[in-house]
Amino acid sequence: MERKPTYEELAARVRTLETMLEDESRVVQWKILGLLAEAWDRDGPPGIVENRDLAKALHLGTAAVAVALKTLWTLGITDHDTMGYASYLTPKGYAIAKGQHRDIPLSEQVKNAKD
Repeated sequence: MERKPTYEELAARVRTLETMLEDESRVVQWKILGLLAEAWDRDGPPGIVENRDLAKALHLGTAAVAVALKTLWTLGITDHDTMGYASYLTPKGYAIAKGQHRDIPLSEQVKNAKD
């Protein structure tokens, strides 16, 4: 007879899965920051890139990129065109992207960044 997991075991599994998703989300956010910083350096500020091009470069769906961009936009690191089809770094976002302090949460870096 198969034993059913306890509530505590299920809760632990959920926490593990949530942590994995958060880690993956941070990786995607940093990859987006890197691509936008490259566009800034190559094309000059603000280095606008279409969201579908970001998705293509990252081998992700546009929905996954949109979720990451929404988080970055909420933090004030990125902005987008009026239609929401292309994104770019804010000056604060560029400084954070170039700093590459991946061990510090982005929200903390935004608080400590100079305007």
